[in-house]
Amino acid sequence: MTKLILIAVAGMDWPGFDASTRSGTLPHLAKLREQGIAGSVTGAPVGEGLAGYASLAAGVQPETHGVWRGLEAWGGGLRPTGRASWRAPPLWARLEAAGISTGSVGWLAIRPGADWAGVHLDETFAEPTGRTAADWALPLACAPAHLREAIVALRVHPAQITTAAIRGFIPQLDKIDQSKPTPLPALALAVARAATNQAGAVWLMNESKPDAVFVFHSLLGQVRAVSEPQAEQAYIAAIKPAWQFTDALIGRLAEVAGNDALVMVVSPGWRGRAGVVLAAGSATQHAPDFLGADLLDIAPTVLGFFGLQAADLTGRALTPVRQKTPLVPAPSPPLAEQIQPDADLLRIAAENGFPPPPAAPLLWQSQGLAELGVILLKRTPDAAAQVTAEALRLNPDNITALRIRGTALFALERAAELLDLAEALERNAPQRGWGALARGAHHILRKEPALAAPWLTKAEADPDIETKLTVAAAWLVAERPVPAERLFKAVLAAQPANVSAEIGVAITASIRRDFLGAEATLKQAIGHDPGRSEIYQMLAQIYAETGRREEAERMTKIAQQLGIRS
Repeated sequence: MTKLILIAVAGMDWPGFDASTRSGTLPHLAKLREQGIAGSVTGAPVGEGLAGYASLAAGVQPETHGVWRGLEAWGGGLRPTGRASWRAPPLWARLEAAGISTGSVGWLAIRPGADWAGVHLDETFAEPTGRTAADWALPLACAPAHLREAIVALRVHPAQITTAAIRGFIPQLDKIDQSKPTPLPALALAVARAATNQAGAVWLMNESKPDAVFVFHSLLGQVRAVSEPQAEQAYIAAIKPAWQFTDALIGRLAEVAGNDALVMVVSPGWRGRAGVVLAAGSATQHAPDFLGADLLDIAPTVLGFFGLQAADLTGRALTPVRQKTPLVPAPSPPLAEQIQPDADLLRIAAENGFPPPPAAPLLWQSQGLAELGVILLKRTPDAAAQVTAEALRLNPDNITALRIRGTALFALERAAELLDLAEALERNAPQRGWGALARGAHHILRKEPALAAPWLTKAEADPDIETKLTVAAAWLVAERPVPAERLFKAVLAAQPANVSAEIGVAITASIRRDFLGAEATLKQAIGHDPGRSEIYQMLAQIYAETGRREEAERMTKIAQQLGIRS
């Protein structure tokens, strides 16, 4: 009997979840919320890729678990990121080592599924090949060999997705000009993948019955990714049905798991918005005042539910979820061996005139380090500066590395290096505001605000939201709150749920001693991310400044409960 099911959902953000569960649009998630707890998730790595889901499963940051790119370098060149890539054990490996049976469906970067202890259907299980279902061979090692016959018929090919099914997402399908490139094939693929992974998860719980089940559903994120950039309302209208379809998928999985199971739904977030954590079941105490958690809190919560604890995890178990006591140390399962290419095969290939596999290109290596710098920047700018320096050693013109390094150097107050960086950015990205920002930051750190002003004004024109936020922060450092507030408000006009911009507006209002305005903005920010501790810290300062001691103490207590995470 399934004791725990953890469903990771791509594309789910707290503002959308909160509004939709309160309005009745998502009845299954609303019911689970009423039975347990729900709050926002903070601390997730930047972006919607592998890093967040690997951090969720491993309970550590990407620089520790090593999974943040779709490909990895090895002796044979490049290969898909998979089981051998993990430098820290995911939850299912820790549980299996403790004698707790596990299974997973569709989780990213675990191929080959057959190599894990337990029953794991890796992401290739739902990746269609061939033009039709009849041409679709089941990947050799996507699941345990003895289960291949049982699971092969569970899959749904995109060619089997009917027009009626697509019309459920896009009612105005007939008005779309399909003679031009459209997102419709991507939508069919997303629906087919969701149906396949759902069937696999239901089969897993009914037939294999592992104690702990881990499922990844990507449909909502995929629909949002292809729909939100579209100008046509028909595509944008597909987002609401995608939420509802995901709600139905989760409701069915919770039903199969049973009332006694701990049901957890987790999303790292979407496009800068806070994610979601939900827990329900007999092991969860209903806590309406629960605000949220750090993404790294999920792994300790799952381990504690099974009576285990891991000293190498920094997260904290969610208190409303019952823990078995006394907790015992979780085993540390061995990591996968780093298998090298077959030497005899390479020798035979060379003897027959075939060249050896090419090494990972330097440009590819540089970009991987730059992407790690993006992940590290807000949490540890010093580490971001180090990895981007290595990225630039491999490729001095890597724009991502230049941009991230510039922001890191500004945060670290290393003015001397910013001018050379500004020149490189202006040379490689002359149409963007990053070079101007680096020059402005250089002058700010040298206490030259008058010289910084024209460069920051120029940088404001850059369309990137994170760049605008950095420019606004630079205006604050330069003690120019008026342009900072203007820029923060411009960000909110483009992204109304941007909590960083709301905090910025509150800071500028406080500088003007408009404490009522700052308070109102911070309360609005709580609605978008109730688990972010710095919001409550700022409210405590405002309440203390305005003589509301009891409210200040309450906000301070909430901030302490949420904790300051690095």
